[in-house]
Amino acid sequence: MSLLETAVGWLAPPTCVGCGAEGSALCTACNSSEILPFGERCWNCGVLSPRSKTCLACRQKNYPNYVWVCTNYDGLAKKLVQKLKFNHQRAAAEPISGLMIETMLQQNDDMQLAAKRYLIIPVPTAASRVRQRGFDQTELLAKAIAARLGIKKSSALRRLGSAKQVGSSRQTRQAQVKNSYLLKKGQAVSGRNILIIDDVVTTGATLAEMATVLRRSGARSVDALVFAKRL
Repeated sequence: MSLLETAVGWLAPPTCVGCGAEGSALCTACNSSEILPFGERCWNCGVLSPRSKTCLACRQKNYPNYVWVCTNYDGLAKKLVQKLKFNHQRAAAEPISGLMIETMLQQNDDMQLAAKRYLIIPVPTAASRVRQRGFDQTELLAKAIAARLGIKKSSALRRLGSAKQVGSSRQTRQAQVKNSYLLKKGQAVSGRNILIIDDVVTTGATLAEMATVLRRSGARSVDALVFAKRL
């Protein structure tokens, strides 16, 4: 992305993806009427589950213990993600992170969050994608969430390779992420409770692979906070 495009992304007034009103990538009216909550259920199979705990059957696949999802990946939620990831609009990170924080606070009280003392780790974005966008969208979300919740953030993992997952089959996605995440030298996660941050989850292959790496590195527990679940 050119310097001009980067400047426009910073300086152009954001407009609501729903109604076009200036001032925010998602206005209050569209937020309340168009972004429907995912609810307290297992993110993978959809079975009702208190506080969105991954159900027993799905936990056999090495997924995180809890995966809190804000909404489905359609309508305005999909437009918000596309605005952030493909239209280089940093302003979209604000409503996305805000909705993620809201979901987290709705399903976890202050005592639960305090007891966890999470270390936030965003899903690493391929270096080529960061260069194209001019920023790392999961880093933006993780920073905003960490600041609001008073939780430490760490970019402890790095990604190997840059294969595109959009449009890939479940089998292909699983193969693409296998052994594609590595704990950086000097990063310690042993004994920590980890909260993975991601924008969209589809098959869960990325979450499962990251959870596997973190657990092997000594993490006490691994949970995840995601903006949208792809249908």
